[in-house]
Amino acid sequence: MAFVHTALDEATAGPEVWRLVGPKAPAPAKKLAAQGLAPLPPRHMLTALYQLWVDPSEAESAAATKTVESLPSQIIEGALRDTTLPPGVIDLVARKFPRDEALLILLVRHSAVQDETLAAIARHCPETICDLIADNQVRWLAAPAIVESLYQNPNCRMSVAQRMIELAVREGVELALPNMDEIRQAIGAGTNDTEEANDDEDDASFRSASSRIRRAQDQDAKRLVNAPASEDLATEDLQDETEVEAEMLAANAVLGPGDDNDEPAEEAPDTVEASPAPDEAKDNITIISKLKPMAKIRMALMGSAFERSVLIRDANKAVCMSAIKSPRVRENEVEKYAANRSLSHDVVRYIARRRDWTKNYSIKLQLVLNPKTPMALAMGFLDHLRAHDIRKVGRSKNIPSALATAAKRRMERRR
Repeated sequence: MAFVHTALDEATAGPEVWRLVGPKAPAPAKKLAAQGLAPLPPRHMLTALYQLWVDPSEAESAAATKTVESLPSQIIEGALRDTTLPPGVIDLVARKFPRDEALLILLVRHSAVQDETLAAIARHCPETICDLIADNQVRWLAAPAIVESLYQNPNCRMSVAQRMIELAVREGVELALPNMDEIRQAIGAGTNDTEEANDDEDDASFRSASSRIRRAQDQDAKRLVNAPASEDLATEDLQDETEVEAEMLAANAVLGPGDDNDEPAEEAPDTVEASPAPDEAKDNITIISKLKPMAKIRMALMGSAFERSVLIRDANKAVCMSAIKSPRVRENEVEKYAANRSLSHDVVRYIARRRDWTKNYSIKLQLVLNPKTPMALAMGFLDHLRAHDIRKVGRSKNIPSALATAAKRRMERRR
């Protein structure tokens, strides 16, 4: 949950700030404050800018935003050293400077920083700040959202993320990660190999495998700088449709589609240029395949369509299920997965039981044509297919004969 930004009252803002940006303040005074030209100490200057920024209807809101972004670091650092700085102002700085280590150190250590702000920082911050947040065990055990954010931050070292997640599980902390069942399964099965763990080696391997994810996250962090007060700083950066298509094509070019549909595959769209080159894709696949199970599970959750298209084929159930449970999965990805007969029964079954996905006609059709779809579900989808697709199902030699027979009978009844 994001920090909820609201305008400050007079007592919180302080009289010096209020006379410049309060409701009854004259327009020239607000303009002066918005440009950072008012003679105020750092704490009051940043608070005044916050008061203007938080209200998008305020005439000087845009100017205040630009001023915050261009303030000298000495002024922001001076404000952050003031223990009376309002939590909302602290969150504003976190939004505008998501990669500034010097400022983030002060933010993380500030006595007034809220859990929501820490969780937002943890989602995008550099490795050193991840370590600093992780060191405050008491804080994150009481605020599970911080653990969730660090786990999904590719800058957080694998060894750090793994220790946090294992302690959270042991302490019974409820985490809202979509693949928690798979994480618990892996921990219970001993796939983390804690006795033989080599933190430096594991961290280096994960860092290498997640290089593409970190580059995408850099772009995400830049966009957050311009986010309005109402936008969640931890909102996930979901890929657009063309990027997903390109990423999937890159993996399929190396691994093969894993499918043997009755009809020829469609030609690749022009978006493939945005995907990794074949040699780069092969290298990335090799690196990913050598990761330990816990690292694969983590990457499957937070990776792009390319990483998912590799990990969803993993023989480890916890890994492939983490990939399909990633909140970043888009419908055009699901359609390809539903058509892929080389995927595990568990993945296909999960897709078939997701009602939000099976509202898509193409996904329903691909599930009916996939022999790994549970028979009862495939029969149900069959009733929703168009006549020419039911004919295709009846002619298919790759599905259970009972399903093909049912399709033929439906065609006969429609005549």
